[in-house]
Amino acid sequence: MAAIKSLTKVPGLLGSNPVLVVPLVVLYLLTSIQTVSQSLDPIVGAIIALVVSGVLFFAGPLFHGGTIGMANEAATSTRTSLGSFILYGKQYYLSVLGAYLLFFAILIALFIAGGIAAAIVAVIYLTVSDSLVVLAVGGLFGVLLVCVYLVVSMLLQFYAHAIVIEAYSAVDSLKRSAVVVRQNLISVVGYFAVLLVGGAVMTGVYVVLLWVSPVDFFAEPGTVTLTVALTEALLTVVVLAPAGAVYLVYSVVFYRSLLGEGVSSGGSVESTAASTERSV
Repeated sequence: MAAIKSLTKVPGLLGSNPVLVVPLVVLYLLTSIQTVSQSLDPIVGAIIALVVSGVLFFAGPLFHGGTIGMANEAATSTRTSLGSFILYGKQYYLSVLGAYLLFFAILIALFIAGGIAAAIVAVIYLTVSDSLVVLAVGGLFGVLLVCVYLVVSMLLQFYAHAIVIEAYSAVDSLKRSAVVVRQNLISVVGYFAVLLVGGAVMTGVYVVLLWVSPVDFFAEPGTVTLTVALTEALLTVVVLAPAGAVYLVYSVVFYRSLLGEGVSSGGSVESTAASTERSV
């Protein structure tokens, strides 16, 4: 199975290219600033958290494109570097950002549809009929929306891979991801299963480490001590950065395996630094 075969390649690639972990460490250090801000005055902490959220939003495409580019280099039997991270991140920044905004807009549209449906069901139940049938219909519609959300997420999840590995544009990358997933549905389901198990294991490890640490899960912002905040931030970096690197490399190796011999409608899969980027 492609999902398992791709997973077996991850340790070797990370072992020969440990630099792949560095961008993830930087990313989680940035997110940890929000954790540390909980030890400050609530207003100051909220301002810092808001600023960091804005920075992460605009830096996200840089990290996404740069790390996928690095992992793709490593997967093509060439050593990668932080220079490649900057190169790929800058080269595909606008495309990844555009595709992300489109993807996010689709999910927001589903969320709005769910909210409208819930409001209609509530109005009918309170003003027309308090029958359980109304609630049952509303519940079924809610389940349907969740299923649609999961299907959309599964179909479009590889948009950044299509941009960086195959040089697709923002709009075409979403279409490309959907095509690749539809053509390899069984393999993608296996990939999802691996991610589910791996995510559950890492979440368990992270929660246990937090539980035995001095971190208070229920502490209010502004009441957390600096020591506790730094402990949580350290655990976040130590546990989640390596896990993120594993997921990154695994996703790239798996996506490349779905492309077969490395040739697709988007062109040959090669070092994208030497390819010509398509228009955004």
